[in-house]
Amino acid sequence: MRQGRSAEARPVPTAAPPGHRRSVLITLAALLAAGWATNHFAALLPVLTDVAHISKPGVDAAFGLYALGLLPGLLLGGGISDRRGRRPVVLTGLLAAGAGNVVMLCWPTLVGVLTGRLVVGVGVGLVASAGTAWAADQDAAKGARRAGVVLTTGFAVGPVASGLIAQLTPSRTGLVLSFAVPVLLTALSALLCLSAERVGPTAHPASSRPDLDSRCSPFVDDRSLRTALAAALPMGLWVFSCVVVAMIVLTERIGGRLEGPMLPAVAAVLALGTGILAQVGTRRIAGWRPLGVIGAALAALAFVIAGAAGGRMSLTTFALCSIILGCAYGLCLGQGLGDVERLAPRSHRGVATGIFYVVTYSGFALPFVLNTYVDTLGASAPLFVLAALAVASALARLVQLRRCGGRWTHPHST
Repeated sequence: MRQGRSAEARPVPTAAPPGHRRSVLITLAALLAAGWATNHFAALLPVLTDVAHISKPGVDAAFGLYALGLLPGLLLGGGISDRRGRRPVVLTGLLAAGAGNVVMLCWPTLVGVLTGRLVVGVGVGLVASAGTAWAADQDAAKGARRAGVVLTTGFAVGPVASGLIAQLTPSRTGLVLSFAVPVLLTALSALLCLSAERVGPTAHPASSRPDLDSRCSPFVDDRSLRTALAAALPMGLWVFSCVVVAMIVLTERIGGRLEGPMLPAVAAVLALGTGILAQVGTRRIAGWRPLGVIGAALAALAFVIAGAAGGRMSLTTFALCSIILGCAYGLCLGQGLGDVERLAPRSHRGVATGIFYVVTYSGFALPFVLNTYVDTLGASAPLFVLAALAVASALARLVQLRRCGGRWTHPHST
């Protein structure tokens, strides 16, 4: 009798209509294009120095200025999408990301690059916050984590593509082609996004499964914005901090024959590729709450290894650090997005996603900060400080887990 009631209470999954599946693909395409449009710039830093004659501090500042543009995009985009809908915000973000790359394509000077990166930041902020919330609306069980994987894929593929283009087509022609590709991608994604409204509303079949949402809740049974942020933000600190250290900071400590646009591309493959594998590989235990502790601890380990290597490191140490940092990136991103997905009320999901991404993207300021103080503090001390902060985040997460009373529930396979 008890089994019969249980079977009756369990919701029966329903197949998503074709229009819904198309809308999901359009959302993921927008996230992929946005990730490509922003992070391909990492492979072009040495090219801009050599071809456009922009100083090293200048390109570092442009790389970090992107994070400043993200702030209004992430914060406003998430909130506006909660009230006005996801599609218009994502569409606006794609157009802004494409426009920023057009500015850098047509105006490859320090002022032009700074302006373009700022505009790209605003656009990607809109797409990341509203697009991730849109994906979560479409699939309450795994939408946000899927969005994180796709966005990461764009971050990884962009530098590789631009690095190959710059390597095979040197001088200004390679620079022009590298900027033209993400412009075309964002334009195509924007056209697809325009058709999303005609395929019907973005129904979320998994939203009929409240039992899944409650079982996945890591700390409390009810949802609140405050609880979601308290869980997610300590993880967000080490998302892009890990990737940026691998792609920008550590690549500058190798030198020799490996200098050029392909080195950041290799770092992207190692760090972001490992991050994708970490997110996909742990999808069956995505609700296992110690994943965030492990991620922050891995970040601390990589920072210690990199700090011990000093201002010059071998290729082996670089590869090892990049892989560990990639694992940390994937685990912290997946855990943070999972916390937002499970704990934030749907009416505030866009805001919660935006605030989480604001914290994650703060890591883009690290190259400028570290290079500013390298002469006074040395190459190792700042990384040891980052390691200590990562350990503190892992301990904070551990304290949260102990306060929840030891309920180690797992979500269904995703």
